[in-house]
Amino acid sequence: MITSLLLFSILDFSTYVTGALVFFATALLFLDSWNINRDKKTPLIRSIGFFLLSFVYVFYASSLTDPTFSMVANVIKSLSLLLILYSLLREPVLKKPAVKRSSAIFLIPIGSLPFSSLLTPLNAILLFLIFITYLRKATKGLEKQLFGAAIAFFSLSLAELIKILFLGSNTTNVFWSQALATHGSLWNIHMLFQLIGIIVLGFWVWGYIRFRLRIQLFSIILASFFSIFLATTFIFTFLLLRNLERDTLNHLETDAQVFQYALDRLQLESLSHARSLAERKTMQDAIVNDDKKTLHDASSSFLITQNLSTVTIASLSGEVLVRGEDRETFGDNISTDPLVKSAIEGQELSTILADASHINPNVYIKSAVPVFDANKRQIGVIITGFVIDNAFVDGIKAVTGLDATIFAGNIRTATTLVAPDGKSRNIGTLQTDQNVTDTVLKNNENFIGRVNIANQPYYIAYTPLRKYGGEVDGMLSIGEPQIELLGIAQQSISLTFLGSAILLALSTIPAYFISKFLEENLQA
Repeated sequence: MITSLLLFSILDFSTYVTGALVFFATALLFLDSWNINRDKKTPLIRSIGFFLLSFVYVFYASSLTDPTFSMVANVIKSLSLLLILYSLLREPVLKKPAVKRSSAIFLIPIGSLPFSSLLTPLNAILLFLIFITYLRKATKGLEKQLFGAAIAFFSLSLAELIKILFLGSNTTNVFWSQALATHGSLWNIHMLFQLIGIIVLGFWVWGYIRFRLRIQLFSIILASFFSIFLATTFIFTFLLLRNLERDTLNHLETDAQVFQYALDRLQLESLSHARSLAERKTMQDAIVNDDKKTLHDASSSFLITQNLSTVTIASLSGEVLVRGEDRETFGDNISTDPLVKSAIEGQELSTILADASHINPNVYIKSAVPVFDANKRQIGVIITGFVIDNAFVDGIKAVTGLDATIFAGNIRTATTLVAPDGKSRNIGTLQTDQNVTDTVLKNNENFIGRVNIANQPYYIAYTPLRKYGGEVDGMLSIGEPQIELLGIAQQSISLTFLGSAILLALSTIPAYFISKFLEENLQA
């Protein structure tokens, strides 16, 4: 996707800069015509129009999106087209038309539209009128050579007509939203007509300037500068985007380690809570006396105050005496649980456990510690734990700004990712990328790269969740949509293009003096 962004942006930049060069050369052509006969003001007016149009295309090439600058550029474009159209209408057709020209050229309902919205339709109309004027001169008059200019402005008017549709790009309709998006299907058609019009006009202008030495030299030198700037811009932008992508993936690896560190801290917290409860004399006495009421009241109160998900107290045989979260469930034996078994044997243990059942998948952090009486004799076991829920991953996102997900196996149990409806979360959905599951769940390795999630490309890092013994029980992921990186990249591209456009505009000065020097030496 980074490569696609680069290619589309370079194509847009190349189209607009080529247009600026073509309009600039056209302006020079009419300026030269005015120098030959300064009594005729029409070539000068048309030259000013094309100069202004060239300036507008330099602005387009810079990729600036500031609304004020865009408004100014559109106003200048409308003014330039009006000057070109006015200069054409001032010139008589060499062969009188067979029909009388109507004084009412066009009529559009403009009362209900804001001024900013009128500029694009107005420019489309002006371009079409310039096309009609050139076509009329070429078909009904004697100036057949103007047919190329007519075709060029017809293509440019079609491009501007399609651009009107972009006024509705904020639509909630998914199909039209994608079609009207930058570099969407309609955008590409718009740019294709722009390019066709510019190329046709370029060939038409070249047919004249190739007979005028200074303008020809000036255009060739300026085109050479353009090629150098374009190549430099492409290489620099490509390297910039690649470095940005590589830095993003490296940072994701660090952020995944921060995520893992947060889970490790939670394990220590769970273990600390279990120790604190086990050291209370009231708990020790209640276990010895089998006082279930005291055990439940104390464990339930502790669970609430410490925001725990579970507090379980069991005897040395593994029989559950009480569960702080459920007064009615007790008496079952949990001695086969490796976590409980370790505590019965006198060893503390804290771990991550994943329940990958499709009915209620969850990832837990659990700790088990032995309970000793005043004589250092073991009398039972206490288990505390947390469920890793959405609140935890929301905290990770608040710190890192990245989307975080916890998996039991390959099932999402907690995530910041939102379903397509924009409300519910993607809990219970599967990570179906085989490369990810093989790397993380089977090979017990980290995966860092590009993955599609709900048809949206992400830069993402996956790391395994390991329970006691090092066995992989799930995974965690942290990442960001590629579109966010592309937004940053687009800003960098815009700045690069702005610098190149300014340098290209400034290069007209040395190009002029070089062409003048070469002309004088060639004529000497």
